[in-house]
Amino acid sequence: MTTITIQLPENETGIITTIKDIVKNVKGGRIDIDSEDDGFTDGEFEALKRSLKEASMIKKGELKPLSMNDLWDE
Repeated sequence: MTTITIQLPENETGIITTIKDIVKNVKGGRIDIDSEDDGFTDGEFEALKRSLKEASMIKKGELKPLSMNDLWDE
């Protein structure tokens, strides 16, 4: 198997689609598209999970929400 790495600007969607179609027609061929922006970092993902858990607990009445004064002090 041969691996080719090609770096293209994000706005070149037409050529990306063309390359994808060519590789799709090759028996055993595969294309993996990776962007430099991988989305959330691990820390951001963990913070999001904590926030959703806290929101759920507030909705169920298990946790008291912060007041506007508390938020302002943050």
